[in-house]
Amino acid sequence: MLYWKTVNPSDSRDKAFLADLRERLEAFEPGVNVLPTLMGVLREGLRAERMVAYGVELAPEQYAASFCHGAGFPQASGELLDTLNGFLCQQSNPWGYFDPARPAPAQRNRALHFRPHAETEAQVAPLHDTGTAAWRRLGIGPSEQAQVRERVHEGTVTLYRRLGMEHMFQLRALVCEGPALLAWIGALRTEPFSQHEQRLLQELVPGLQRRLELETRLREAGLLGSALEAALEALGQPAYVVSSKGRVVYANSAGRAQAERAPRHLTEAVQRHAQGEPPPTETQLTPLRVRGLPPHYLVVNRSAEAQASARVHVLAARWGLTGREAEVLEHIIQGTSNKAIAARLGCAERTVEVHVTHVLSKAEVESRSALIAKFFQAS
Repeated sequence: MLYWKTVNPSDSRDKAFLADLRERLEAFEPGVNVLPTLMGVLREGLRAERMVAYGVELAPEQYAASFCHGAGFPQASGELLDTLNGFLCQQSNPWGYFDPARPAPAQRNRALHFRPHAETEAQVAPLHDTGTAAWRRLGIGPSEQAQVRERVHEGTVTLYRRLGMEHMFQLRALVCEGPALLAWIGALRTEPFSQHEQRLLQELVPGLQRRLELETRLREAGLLGSALEAALEALGQPAYVVSSKGRVVYANSAGRAQAERAPRHLTEAVQRHAQGEPPPTETQLTPLRVRGLPPHYLVVNRSAEAQASARVHVLAARWGLTGREAEVLEHIIQGTSNKAIAARLGCAERTVEVHVTHVLSKAEVESRSALIAKFFQAS
């Protein structure tokens, strides 16, 4: 449940607006991006002509917009994203009155009211409602002011003109998690915003922050899951993620190829390890600690049988063998005769001979001995 600060809205419209936004934020399932659907609601509640939200990716050489959603623009959100990225690819330094890589603490999660960019070209303070304190509220010291103003005029004003926003007042907040920017969220209109509307946006920031933090954590969890899968595949050995109770949570492809044989042996090793016994020499156990979860283990089977099975799996994929041909290959490597292979697979010896012929052809060798040599020489 999201926590909402108690507010005293000046009229029933604002009260209904806050209640509606709270309901929307809480109604969406985790993992659903709520910002696109909130743009229209925020625009109406803040009495704005336009509403926009965007995120920033920090690439090594330049910035890029990770998303851009708008309401009240003649352009669609996709076109807004393209325009913003076209602007960002030409910017080698931070732009505007904040650094997206690390916004100044004075600006984080704070609703600020800006003059139109066309007015700030006349050397007036960028904030509309703070007088001489404007630069201090932006976290910009006296020595930086001239440089920041020049940067804004060279870059941001061009973007605002392109979007028809250079004569609009801006009420915006940098929604952050610590020093990290989650989203730039702003309302725009041709008339100044009132202090009441500024306070209203400020009341909305904590709820938006918590929701965006949740979405960020879920995206990162998906990324880390993909990274773990890729890392386990790169091992080239049967590998598993096993709970302390012995349940196999994940197995890489080499591990799945051993699914009928290895997991029981390995899960028993995990259970004995949890009781203080050392794991078998051919089994590597690495604890995985995740906040909120009981202990899990990364288990790698380094036994000779597992290594051979993993090699069969890798080379079968490389040579384009079918599942049955991969089974035949594993038996060939063990020196098993066609007759014995047929008995183990429950098929006719003639069928095994056909499979062997296909394996030799796909491995581009002419004999079983050449196949075995190539199998163990392959990297």
